[in-house]
Amino acid sequence: MIETIERLSKQSGCVHPDDYIKDGLVYCHKCHTQKEIMLGLIPKPKKVYCLCECETKIRDMKEQGFDEKQIQEQVDRMRKSGVRDESFQQWTFENDDGTQQNTDFAKVYAENFADDFYKTGSGLIFWGSVGTGKTFLAACIANYLIDKQIPALMTTFNKVIDEAFSAPNKAEYYRNFNKYKLLIIDDLGTERKTDYGMEQVFNVIDDRYKSGQPMIITTNLSIKSIKNPEKIEYSRIYDRILEKCSPVQFTGKNYRQKASEVNKKMMSERMKR
Repeated sequence: MIETIERLSKQSGCVHPDDYIKDGLVYCHKCHTQKEIMLGLIPKPKKVYCLCECETKIRDMKEQGFDEKQIQEQVDRMRKSGVRDESFQQWTFENDDGTQQNTDFAKVYAENFADDFYKTGSGLIFWGSVGTGKTFLAACIANYLIDKQIPALMTTFNKVIDEAFSAPNKAEYYRNFNKYKLLIIDDLGTERKTDYGMEQVFNVIDDRYKSGQPMIITTNLSIKSIKNPEKIEYSRIYDRILEKCSPVQFTGKNYRQKASEVNKKMMSERMKR
């Protein structure tokens, strides 16, 4: 029986060059779950390969008649639907250059989303100055979940306001958000401050709040201003966000300014040629 287990485990365990060792066991570089387990055999335990989470999903889909091309096509459709800004679709944890703040925190949230945070409806508020990496890490989380075939949507309140205006059935429009297990809304506080605009913002947050599903909000606002808004009409929005989302502060370098300086330097060097 032991030989059979080892033979089957070797068939299932294709180690990728980017996989890594943790606690003496191989972990998948994509889903960060084990590709090895320790069998408690007597007298000596043995390491055997096992399917990680992403390999398990592929196996399950193959059993349902999907091939790898169809699986990738489905993931691509989910990404196009959920991360509509094409530049954000390229933002992944693998592309992090190591300078981003709170990367480890974001990874923990993404890796444990299905088992923990989704079940409890626990979300996050990424807050801090402009250009400190809030949007980048929010996109990393969205792309990580989509790679695992977990529906995620990343949008802004200004887009929501524009789309809601032309939606023939506004109630149905807001209900559609709940087909995504994670809703990410970028740049809270930059939306148009009209009565109509604020009502649409409230509708999104309130509907998500009632659904019990998690959301991630990014904002340049401080937590102090969110807890104590200047206008009372913001309170009913911010109170719901604070009840469901844990604040994560972003400080440090302005990465947008740094990128702009690099671009200017490159342009200057080219003009000298």
